[in-house]
Amino acid sequence: MKQQSLRQWFRWLTRWIRRIFQKPETFQPTFLVLERTYSADESIVLLSVERDAPGAVGTWYLLNQHNPRHNLLITLDNLAAIRLALDANSFSDRDTSILELSLAQEDQIFRTHRFSVQWIIKLKSSRKVFHLIGTWDLDLQGDTWDPNTSAFTIGRLVVREALNLPPLPGVSWRFRMTEFPWIESLQSYSKMVLGDNHNCYTKKLNLKELKELRDEIERGRGDRKRHKS
Repeated sequence: MKQQSLRQWFRWLTRWIRRIFQKPETFQPTFLVLERTYSADESIVLLSVERDAPGAVGTWYLLNQHNPRHNLLITLDNLAAIRLALDANSFSDRDTSILELSLAQEDQIFRTHRFSVQWIIKLKSSRKVFHLIGTWDLDLQGDTWDPNTSAFTIGRLVVREALNLPPLPGVSWRFRMTEFPWIESLQSYSKMVLGDNHNCYTKKLNLKELKELRDEIERGRGDRKRHKS
């Protein structure tokens, strides 16, 4: 995935990331920590942090003292809240980002939340790059009346499982986290929280397909303008 596409997809998220890293020379994030949990050997810390972005439900940060240049960011967002913030009526009046396009698409399946996992990597030049592991839309609300309580509980269980994942000899922490079964864990905990019959209807977002759809819409928009002239 090209970095430009990633930045386009996570424009709110990356804006938040840039703001919290106010001291690039130390790479010390400046955010409000809501909860701090350590692994059994205290080498890894899981931070639940505040994120002031539309739809933000949960934001977790995994830090490994033995691998300080690779930090894992896990986010959980409410899709309905994001849609409200984006103003769907403006889609046809301006260039449409991939994020907005994905939210504007009609879907017969009801999905409530977006779960995303990505690395924030500090290079030796002190430049920070983002590497996406995956982004999924799924139903983490089920039949509950509250839109976010169950979703947050499920997300919290997943990140705590990742925190306490036992190390494997000869296998790096970064590889372990990249290959961690994020979506399988989400689905498993959703059944525990929402009931054995709950179906998450998980959908992994495909940025290539969304870009092609956006290009098709923009070509159609250009054709309409030519017909009017």
